Amino acid sequence: MVAVASCFAQILSLIDRAGFAHAVRHHQAEHGAKGFSCWEQFVSMLFCQMGSAHSLREICGGLATALGKLVHLA
Repeated sequence: MVAVASCFAQILSLIDRAGFAHAVRHHQAEHGAKGFSCWEQFVSMLFCQMGSAHSLREICGGLATALGKLVHLA
């Protein structure tokens, strides 16, 4: 069986997660954060951009629909 990665997963694989984490630590981007981590926010924003979401309702609906597929990205 051939494993097929979605376009979303392929684009995320291009992002150096260690480099992202280093930039977050360097800029103290998560200082005082209470909900989303910077990585989770980045993944959500990328998802919205790729899905051409125009409203918060569309974003929430899209993320809820793909929740099982996105849980491993956190």
